[in-house]
Amino acid sequence: MKHQDIKNITIVGGSGMMGVGIAQIFASGGRNVTIKTRNVSKCSAVEDMSSQLDMFIQEGLLEEHRKSDILDRINITADAIEAYENADLIFESVPEVMDIKHATFKEMEQYARPDCIFASGTSVKSITEIAEVVEKKERVIGMHFWNPAVLIPLVEVIRTEDTNEDVFQASFDLLEDCGKAPAKCMKDVPGFLANRLQHALWREAFYMLDEGIADPKTIDDCIKNSFGFRVPQLAPFENADMVSTELSLNIHNYMFEHLYSGTEPSSKLKELVEEGKSGFATGEGFQKWTQEQAAESKTNLFKYLIDQTKYRRKQLEEA
Repeated sequence: MKHQDIKNITIVGGSGMMGVGIAQIFASGGRNVTIKTRNVSKCSAVEDMSSQLDMFIQEGLLEEHRKSDILDRINITADAIEAYENADLIFESVPEVMDIKHATFKEMEQYARPDCIFASGTSVKSITEIAEVVEKKERVIGMHFWNPAVLIPLVEVIRTEDTNEDVFQASFDLLEDCGKAPAKCMKDVPGFLANRLQHALWREAFYMLDEGIADPKTIDDCIKNSFGFRVPQLAPFENADMVSTELSLNIHNYMFEHLYSGTEPSSKLKELVEEGKSGFATGEGFQKWTQEQAAESKTNLFKYLIDQTKYRRKQLEEA
């Protein structure tokens, strides 16, 4: 199967904001999308997507006349046969509980065509373990979108030892065709690609707090105002080539033995959880937050992601 052959996509458990965003991506890419939900009457996916599309129109990210075409490609059903039998790709977006995922994949295989691709949207679970209950394991891949899916370009495409190469490539090409920036993860490892990188940074940041090297805001500000400021344009390997591999090796020879390599979570993080200090939701976590400050943080993030999306589109148009 080629990516051009993937015309009908079903999203299982896709009525939440993440699933709605993924449905919007595929529908915007010209695919027909069925959202399988347990209760059609309570599903607000179309209304939520309509509001999201209005925001895109307002920000100049979507032409107004395209909204109706995108929404017309969305179908909502609770019926397994209707959801699965004509699907070219089924995207699983159910809760991160292995028993629920296994039950979902068993149902998918019961009704889907033999050549239908099965994609799991898990962010943490092993794709290999999810595929254990599937007879045709070669058609199973991971497809990890980042939240919010409509604004974060990356989608990690994860293969197992059983994944068919055509399935892997067609899924990658589909995402590219829908305007995403897919990345191939060649081994099914915990955290896939970007989460491993993200939490390597978090581990060091939390360690610096535990050791009293700096307070949380100072550490956050250091990241935002130094390498974090340039990371969207200059990531590690390009940076290493820019400054020279010799300098990179010299720095690593000195620095690596001083970096934290523990396998236990931060003691401060454990303490906050035990005290019920969840962060924004409770008004205190690593820092104290008023409702206004928490709302401002979310608003600033949204504005930043919108600006980055506009910049990325301009760069792609000029390329």
